[in-house]
Amino acid sequence: MVPKLDSRDALALSYKILKYAEARGLRPYLDKRASEYIDWYPTFNLGSDLVDVIVTIGGDGTILRTLHTLGDIVIPVITIRYGKRGFLADVPPHDYAIAIDRLIEGRYSLHEYMRLSAIIETPTKPPYALNEVAVVTSPRFRGKVSRLRVLREARAGVIEKVVSVVGDGVIVSTPVGSTAYSLAAGGPIADPLMNIIIVTPLAPISLCSRPVVLPEDSKVVIEVERGSHEVELFVDGVAITRLEPGESLSVVKAPKPAKIIRFFTEEYFSRVFERCL
Repeated sequence: MVPKLDSRDALALSYKILKYAEARGLRPYLDKRASEYIDWYPTFNLGSDLVDVIVTIGGDGTILRTLHTLGDIVIPVITIRYGKRGFLADVPPHDYAIAIDRLIEGRYSLHEYMRLSAIIETPTKPPYALNEVAVVTSPRFRGKVSRLRVLREARAGVIEKVVSVVGDGVIVSTPVGSTAYSLAAGGPIADPLMNIIIVTPLAPISLCSRPVVLPEDSKVVIEVERGSHEVELFVDGVAITRLEPGESLSVVKAPKPAKIIRFFTEEYFSRVFERCL
């Protein structure tokens, strides 16, 4: 059980779910970081202790940070919605008992979602991105534009320019992330179970800089041009490092997907466009 730590309601719901899971014959563990807020034993260390299933209680941020902490460990995740943004979470808070019952009965589907890996020299390896890898203008130069070249290295080693971006940056997203930052920047909406890479320029000043969809085996290379200001690398909204003019990074399909357990029919596009009705 991995609850959103700064939400008293999510913590209270977590305790209810722990008690219900135990009553149904399961062996529930609480994320050790939450033990100071919830009186429960046993606990586990997220990212090092192996468990069969992880249940997140919170919004999209809770899900993303949980996956980041897991790193290369792939554990199926149940997503219970309790936050301001819960697009990735499909279980309403009042349906937690239904989810637990269906888990025990095997009445669920396991969805595998493609992630991205940012390859760059940093002291610590960047986490895999479920939503996007974004290279954006540094806050120190917010009034200035960045100058980036986006290249594609194909399987045969052929390198071609995809797009030049003079603007606020570029977003490289997964299909799941197509409805997140990339969508806000004018990128296309993709079915989340597809395996593609979406490149979306961020506030470009050129009409020629348009979103591009690439096959999953592409290596996307982002170069910071010599005449640019420094930029910053973000993975799912988490700041990773700065890149100076002349530096570059690569983005490829991550070797391991995220596995999410779904209990209900996912009306994906209905959820995407529900606010337009």
